[in-house]
Amino acid sequence: MYGQGKRITTAAGLLRWAAARLREWPEPAREARRALSLACGANGVLPTQLTPWEVCRFRRIVEARARGVPWPALEGTTAFLDFEVLVPPGVFIPRPETEELGELALQVWRDLPDSARALDWGTGTGVLALALARARPEAEVWALDVSRRAVAAAGRNAQRLGVRLHLLRSQSFARVQGAFHLIVANPPYVPTPHLSRLPADVKHQDPRRALDGGPDGLRWIRELIVHGPRFLLPGGYLLMEIGPDQGGAVLRLAKAVGLWSEARVLPDLSGQPRFFWGRRC
Repeated sequence: MYGQGKRITTAAGLLRWAAARLREWPEPAREARRALSLACGANGVLPTQLTPWEVCRFRRIVEARARGVPWPALEGTTAFLDFEVLVPPGVFIPRPETEELGELALQVWRDLPDSARALDWGTGTGVLALALARARPEAEVWALDVSRRAVAAAGRNAQRLGVRLHLLRSQSFARVQGAFHLIVANPPYVPTPHLSRLPADVKHQDPRRALDGGPDGLRWIRELIVHGPRFLLPGGYLLMEIGPDQGGAVLRLAKAVGLWSEARVLPDLSGQPRFFWGRRC
């Protein structure tokens, strides 16, 4: 970060350096400005000159981004629907597809009884549970995950947003009690052999157990479809994100179980089969 024998400290010079360093990204100039804003704590107005501390921080951010570290991991937060959550290290970062799952869940959730109970299976940062709790503060919403970090993150996000969640650390349904009107889930669904093919900002940042769906990618999907009905009230719903090539296998599995009166696979906004929509007999 030196130019013509002098250390670069101007915003313009630093942005040029960063854009060159991030040239592999689709919009390197935009990436560079975002890094500068984060380094300086700027809210829209960037300084023309940086302090030595800001230069060092900016350099670390740019180098991390060049290695593929995603922005939520660098910034510590991410947006989801109409709210923002903290994203601590070691917790799965929610993706745009899961926002679509959240919108589907909210459509079902709003029509359920006043005494409705919901379970967010594999909650991560808690985004799906938080969306449900924000929509209906009077209802009972549970956030379940096997990861201590994830359960703690969901709790912190609930406190930050001023909503009430019931937190449960459990391996799948092992410690779940009672039945629910709605279960939402974004389970691990990447086949184990495909993990190495994931983009760097996914495979190097998200915890492996939040991605690994077993040899065929269906280990946890199978768990939800086979055992989920035991934890749903009659007529209750399971809404779940799946891989775009798993729709046929998921529907065959639901039919074989024989406990679903309705089972559909719905597309995401790009037209890819992405969500399982099931209703218990």
